[in-house]
Amino acid sequence: MVKRSLEQNLVLYPAYQACRGLLFWLPVFFLYFSSVLTVGEVLLLEAIYYLGVVCLEVPSGYFSDRVGRRLTLLIGMACWAAAGALFAASGAFLPFAAAQLLMAAGMAFNSGTDQALLYGTLAALGRGDEVSEAEGRAGRWHFTALATSALVGGLLSGLDLRLAYALSALSAIAAFAAAWRFVEPPGGGDAQRPDRQLRAVARQLREPSLVWVFAFTLAMTVLNHVPYEFFQPYTALLLAPAAEALPGDYSLAPPVTGALMAAAMAIGAWASGRAVALGRRLGTARALIAMAVLQGAVIAAMAWAVHPLILVLVAARSLPGAVSGPLTSGVIQPRLPEGLRATYLSVQSLAGRLAFSGALAVTALRIGDDAPASAAVLSQAMWPFAVMAALVGGALWLTRDRLSGP
Repeated sequence: MVKRSLEQNLVLYPAYQACRGLLFWLPVFFLYFSSVLTVGEVLLLEAIYYLGVVCLEVPSGYFSDRVGRRLTLLIGMACWAAAGALFAASGAFLPFAAAQLLMAAGMAFNSGTDQALLYGTLAALGRGDEVSEAEGRAGRWHFTALATSALVGGLLSGLDLRLAYALSALSAIAAFAAAWRFVEPPGGGDAQRPDRQLRAVARQLREPSLVWVFAFTLAMTVLNHVPYEFFQPYTALLLAPAAEALPGDYSLAPPVTGALMAAAMAIGAWASGRAVALGRRLGTARALIAMAVLQGAVIAAMAWAVHPLILVLVAARSLPGAVSGPLTSGVIQPRLPEGLRATYLSVQSLAGRLAFSGALAVTALRIGDDAPASAAVLSQAMWPFAVMAALVGGALWLTRDRLSGP
């Protein structure tokens, strides 16, 4: 009976990731924020979100290890539903900041816990070695949902940008319903006191493979988010001449960004299902380094010029995250004890989010809070990240031998 109940988790997990991926606001959040705020305020709002995740990341991971995976995921999706409703109902900086904090809580309470639930379930069924394949299958569902919601959200938001957030609140409720049916895998509640738990995480980082993946994940958290943050203003600048010829208040940018984001997420869905095969063919380290180099090329191209041909390369921006997730999970999960898994993943995520939050804050200060969106401003903001990608790729290549198989 217990085995049959745990099998239910494996059926529900892709559906949960699909519902969680229905982020209709994704192609228009920058456009929505910048329609009522300055560019500097938008970047500050994003920094607030990442700082919120930073504050909650490790406590939520510890909560997951101490109390359980299922309840942690339920709290996360409830916060996401509340955030979507608040975004749809308001239109000023302070309500947006409150909604960003709720969104941050939802992200933090999900971060690492979903993976821990999946691996805990597989391990209890004697199938722990299938985690990369299972993450890849769920990733296909997640990226397919992202592609669908990006297309729909972009089209509807051309009429009213708030519709994207209203629909996202409903999808969070659907994810809550899926999480409600999860069965808690065995081995939960084994977390130690918070200080001992953090010392146990530090001890895990004596393992060379975990150190290498930790550094890779930190860098890629920053690099993967750069095209995500700047894609919408980039596309809006590209479309500006055509948009001026449109009658009325209809905006061309939301449906176009939605379609382009849908294409990017469709590529991600395709890549996620082939991540394990790519890792076997190239080797995990080489495959991950290739993803860092690819993301650096995307950032450099966006910083170099605002041109339609570059959108072809930008469409590949989701590919590094889609490939990296299953491969890094296959390295990390087997090396961690059950009672430490979510805390460790939260600490790892915390490091990356803290780095990106700081990078956003520094970028906002560099360009000023009253700088209008322009090609020069985007280039100034993005070139340092392109340089970072080159340095990261080189460092990872020189240390690639530190990454061994599980």
